[in-house]
Amino acid sequence: MKNITPQPPRQHSIWIYIVFAFIAMSGLSYINFLPGLVNALAGNIGYSESEAGQIVSLNGYGALFGTATAIFVVRRFPWKPLLLASFVPLLLLEVSTPSIDGLNAMLITRFFSGFTGGLAVGVSFSMLARLTNSDRAFGILLFTQFTIGALVMYCLPLLESNNNHFAVFYIMAAIVMAGLLLTLFMSPHTLPKAAISHMQANIKSIAHSVRLMLTILLYISAASALYTYVGVIGIHANFGQEQVSTDIAFTGLLGLIGAMLPMLKSRLLKRQPLIVSGALLCAAASIMLLQPALSHAIYIVALALVFFTWPAVQSYLFASAADLDPSGRLSTIASLIASVGMASGPLLAALLIEPGNYTSMLYTCSALFALSTVVLLIPLKSHSNINSLQPNRSHSEIS
Repeated sequence: MKNITPQPPRQHSIWIYIVFAFIAMSGLSYINFLPGLVNALAGNIGYSESEAGQIVSLNGYGALFGTATAIFVVRRFPWKPLLLASFVPLLLLEVSTPSIDGLNAMLITRFFSGFTGGLAVGVSFSMLARLTNSDRAFGILLFTQFTIGALVMYCLPLLESNNNHFAVFYIMAAIVMAGLLLTLFMSPHTLPKAAISHMQANIKSIAHSVRLMLTILLYISAASALYTYVGVIGIHANFGQEQVSTDIAFTGLLGLIGAMLPMLKSRLLKRQPLIVSGALLCAAASIMLLQPALSHAIYIVALALVFFTWPAVQSYLFASAADLDPSGRLSTIASLIASVGMASGPLLAALLIEPGNYTSMLYTCSALFALSTVVLLIPLKSHSNINSLQPNRSHSEIS
């Protein structure tokens, strides 16, 4: 019998990582500059603050269904036709959104926009996972998201003043167009076919896994609710829309630093204290925004706390899910739970706010952040013996 020597995995160039990261970001690009979208909807476009939250929430729930659909089709169809089938209708929906008249029509349009975008993101994540170095792939994705978000938030006021109030939708259409063109130019043979995993789930405790999923839901719901209206809060405090967009753009860059924390191999960086302290800092930021006469300095500090801690906390929560279930099934569930949180947060905030009054919403966000730490501490302490909360990858895996 002929000996078969295993072939080493194909090494992908940095260009491939960048292109696929941009494609993955394109499907739901609005998440990266969500305050700008809400500011536009609740501003000159003419919707109320509550209606703007509903529109964003329906967009998120559409993305949830789209991502869930991707789980069932990504192994059965080639990635390139799936992406093209997602990006083409998504582009048409983004371009047609400015001509939509009426709340109900807008809700339906944004739901289907979210569905097609979520499908594209689900397919794209499968592509990123098949690259040689998945840590590098998702790291570049995170860097791309924060960079695009900061640039759009900085440029959006100027674009709106020079063009029209729907500039944010044209930006989203332009990003989708770029993702579509990159998909067209990529060879379908760039990535190997998706392999079917035969790994069995290795979940130590169903109860602990449920608690972790609940923690993710609570934290991301609170974070997305706060993120949705943080721009409107600044405008209501008379800082001006242009100044608020600039503040969000520059403090958002702190997320790049926060996202690097999980990549550092240091005994001084432990998951439990970082997750808990990060969530509590977000709770403190919510309380800071409650001041009746909100100063610009306090507003900047609150933004910095949220944007610095959010990516680090979310990364550590997903890492905990991966440690509890090496097969990756729990991580897949965690991504869906995160999508539910991203969709539910804006809806919850929209139901809680009143015209010019964000007290109930901010108190609720602060309570959810604090509650997420309470729920999390139970499984963290119980699993300390299996090191499920400490980074356990070798240097070669994370470099």
